[in-house]
Amino acid sequence: MVTEEAKDKLVDAVRDILYKQYPNGEFVFDPIFIKTRLDAYGDEYLHIYMIYDGDRSNLDVKKRIRLSFLIDPVLDELGIPGVPSRSFISKQEWEEGPPE
Repeated sequence: MVTEEAKDKLVDAVRDILYKQYPNGEFVFDPIFIKTRLDAYGDEYLHIYMIYDGDRSNLDVKKRIRLSFLIDPVLDELGIPGVPSRSFISKQEWEEGPPE
């Protein structure tokens, strides 16, 4: 089980990484949150939700993929097992209703 403190630190790390990847102010990432989910076998995993305000066409695919590699050391440092899944959700979509 991942503690809330570890999740909070992971959120901070993800936020830092995103703003380093997009330093020109073209995006606002807020909120970023993490939910614990269960897979088909009943095992826990984390899902990172990144709500963004900006032009989706500027969300570089390479940067989105690179995010996984950039958070790996943070996961290790925090003792978080596995690889979190992640979603980029537009602010407009978020305002229509957050994911369950």
